Amino acid sequence: MPTPTLLERHPLLANLAPDQLAQIARAGEIESYNPSETIVAEGSLGDALFLILSGQVAVHRGPQTFAMLQGGEFFGEMSLVEPAPRSASVTSMQATFLFRLPHDALRELITTDAQAASVLLVQVVKTLSERLRRANTMLSSVDVLADWLAGSMV
Repeated sequence: MPTPTLLERHPLLANLAPDQLAQIARAGEIESYNPSETIVAEGSLGDALFLILSGQVAVHRGPQTFAMLQGGEFFGEMSLVEPAPRSASVTSMQATFLFRLPHDALRELITTDAQAASVLLVQVVKTLSERLRRANTMLSSVDVLADWLAGSMV
């Protein structure tokens, strides 16, 4: 079982009270991965949220990488809603330590400590919102480039 002190450094859990952090620490486990190890595979059951404690991972579908995530970030947040097939694979890029919080533990937290669940969910929504803004900016840049290229070919 990881120590709450180790977990309190993760931004997703930073605003939880010590007893809430201890409850989460008891519910999950630390996993370690070597470089190039598959952590989750596209299509497998998404039944856990992963907090990256250290290291770096690639989120990808086949050879196409969508994101590189590192310590302080997380993935598998869709498991907060319901277990469903994963939309991408995640592979460690270097020695990586993760905290795996199973879906069932998240559901238990929601029913037993609504305040802690609310803190966690607000942080997840903030992160997802930031990711969406970055994706929108990237798409807008692609549109501008496409318009410029189309105009230069006329």
